[in-house]
Amino acid sequence: MNSKKFLKLLAPLMIIAMLLAACGGAAEPVETAEEAAPVEEAVVEEEAAEEEEAAEVAAAPTLVKIAYFFTGPLDEPWAQAMFQAVQRVKEDAPMALEIEDKWFEKVPIDDYEKFVRDVIETGEYDIIWLHDASAGTDPVDNLRLEYPEQIFPVTASNYHPVGGNAYWIQAYAHEPAYLSGILAGLVTETNTIGMVSGFPYASVNHLLNAFVAGARSVNDEVKFKSAYIEAWWDPVKAKETALAQIEAGADVIYSERYGAFEGARDKGVYAFGNQSDIHDLAPETIITSPLMYWDPSVSYMIETWYDHVVNGTAYDAPTEEPVFFLMKDGGSGLAPLYQFEDELPAEVIDTFRAAMDQVLAGELEVELKFDAVESD
Repeated sequence: MNSKKFLKLLAPLMIIAMLLAACGGAAEPVETAEEAAPVEEAVVEEEAAEEEEAAEVAAAPTLVKIAYFFTGPLDEPWAQAMFQAVQRVKEDAPMALEIEDKWFEKVPIDDYEKFVRDVIETGEYDIIWLHDASAGTDPVDNLRLEYPEQIFPVTASNYHPVGGNAYWIQAYAHEPAYLSGILAGLVTETNTIGMVSGFPYASVNHLLNAFVAGARSVNDEVKFKSAYIEAWWDPVKAKETALAQIEAGADVIYSERYGAFEGARDKGVYAFGNQSDIHDLAPETIITSPLMYWDPSVSYMIETWYDHVVNGTAYDAPTEEPVFFLMKDGGSGLAPLYQFEDELPAEVIDTFRAAMDQVLAGELEVELKFDAVESD
C-alpha cells in the first residue's frame, strides 16, 4: 500500500481516538484472572465466615438441665428456698434458655458421692448442683477432678472453695435477719428472745448474729436464749426447744429450723421464720421471715456454663471467697409483714422501714459474723 492510501485510512482512526479521549470515553482496562482472584477470594471468605457464625448461633444451646442434690427432704426450708428460686428464674432465664430441673432429695450421706456420680454418668445434666451442708468436702473434690468439663455449684457452709469447675455459692440473709431483729427487739415485752437453730455452721450463725445485732440496735436490754438442736430436719425437737424457751420467759422466737414456730403458735407469741415464707402455717404468729434468694446465683451459674459451652471460656471459680449477692442485688429479702403492717405500732414500722431503706441504699452495712451464738 502506498503512503497516500495509508494516511487516508489512518486519519479517520486518529480522529475517532481524539474524540473519545476528549469525551472521556476511553475504554476501561480489562481485569485479568490474576487481578480478579483476590476480590473473589475475599467474597468467598466473608460468605464462609457468615455461614460459620450462623452455624455457631444455630448450635448454641437452647436448653439447660440442672440436677440438685440434698441429704434432707425437699420440704426443708433450705431446699425450698433454692427450689422457689429456680422456678422464678425460669420465667426470665438467661439467654432465654429453657430450664429443666431435677431434684434428688434424701440422698444418703454415706452413698452421696456414688449417687451423684451415677447421675453424672447418665449424661443427662449440664449442671450438677450440690445443695447440701452435710455431705462434706471430699465428694466435691473427687467429682470435680474426675469430671473437669462438668460444672459443680456447691452451696454448703462447711465447704471450702478449690476453684476450677467447683464454685462455692452462698446466699447470705444477714441483712434481712438484722431487720427482723429490729422488729423483734421492738415488740418483745419480756426482753427475752429465743432462737432455735440447726447446727453451729456459718450458714446458720451469720443469721443468728445479725438477728441479735438488729434487736440490740434498738433495745440494749434484750437477752437471748439460743439452742442448736443438732439436726437439719427435726420439727418435733425444734418445737419442744421453742416451748422450753417460752417457759423460760421468751415472748419472741426466731424459728431458724422448721417446727419452732409451732411452739410459738401454740403459746401465742410472736415468731420469725427463715429462708422461705411460712406465714400461712402460723399467720397469727409469724411476723416475717428473712429470705435467701438464690435467683442471682442460679442465673450466674447458668451464664458461666453457657459461656464455657459456647465460647470455650475455662471454668475459673474463686479460690478464696464464695460467690454471693447482697440484699440490694437481689440475693436476699424479707417476706411481707401481712397484717402486722397495720397491727404493729406505727413507730415500730417506721423504724423498721427506715433501716430497710438504708440497707437497700448501701448506707447501712450489716456485719457478717460466723461465730456460734450462746445464750445470755
